Amino acid sequence: TFALIGRVSKSTGTMSYADAWDATVGKSTSSIIAFSCFIDCWFGNLSYSMILADTISNLLASVGIAATRTQSLLGVTGVVLLPLCLMKNLASLAPFSLVGIIGMLYTTLAMGIRYFSGSYVPPGGQFAA
Repeated sequence: TFALIGRVSKSTGTMSYADAWDATVGKSTSSIIAFSCFIDCWFGNLSYSMILADTISNLLASVGIAATRTQSLLGVTGVVLLPLCLMKNLASLAPFSLVGIIGMLYTTLAMGIRYFSGSYVPPGGQFAA
């Protein structure tokens, strides 16, 4: 989808999704596109916030720190996310991208080993609920 938007922007000589929409479809429906982009970002942010709040509160509880979902979310937002949003240049985060890729590969490998070893096979699977 992003590649297509890029190609349309290049062929119409525009610099944004909204401008490309205006050039190809017309200005009369551009408010629909702006609203749909807003809603997409809003619900994406809401989803990630819910995941972060649950994860952080559970991690804190596992080490004996009692924190509500709201406290956890406000804490991680103020301590981690806000400083990241205020960074002007994200080049300093490049090494952490490699760490994330290695973590994903490790998780995939661990899940594959457990799957092929039969750990999840019902009814006698070791981790079956």
